Amino acid sequence: MSARPNRRGFTFIELLVAMIVLGILASIALLKYVDLRRNAVTAKIASEINAVKLAGYSYWGDNQNWPADAGPGVVPAGLVKHLPEGFRFDNATWKYTLEWDNLGVVPGPGGTPDYLIGVSIASTDPRLMQKLEGYLGTAAPMFSFGGKLTYVIQAPGGGY
Repeated sequence: MSARPNRRGFTFIELLVAMIVLGILASIALLKYVDLRRNAVTAKIASEINAVKLAGYSYWGDNQNWPADAGPGVVPAGLVKHLPEGFRFDNATWKYTLEWDNLGVVPGPGGTPDYLIGVSIASTDPRLMQKLEGYLGTAAPMFSFGGKLTYVIQAPGGGY
């Protein structure tokens, strides 16, 4: 007859400690993952603002005028051909909206038109807005007001 080896399993305390340690590690990993995704979205938004800015300059070069304002989340008709195919001004996944701000023409020196043009971003996620303000800054040409972060493309007098 062969002797049966003495098999000993884990105690309840050992299993409980292992589960607690794994839970702590998983929560740290999840928080880091969420932060990294927010960083990626911030970089994506910065590149989208740049794409809209370049599309606006291209439109100006073609027409010697700026496209009309179309409202939050709507790509102005004049910018469509200057933006990448399928470019959208709204993102439901990350809850942010871009807006082309054509704040109109005001008389400039010598009666020439003067413009205030910008690209704004608004989000219902306050942490994303904080991250954007930290990433893009809030000094000229970026301004934060009214829950929006706005990149001023052209200010009156031709600045920026």
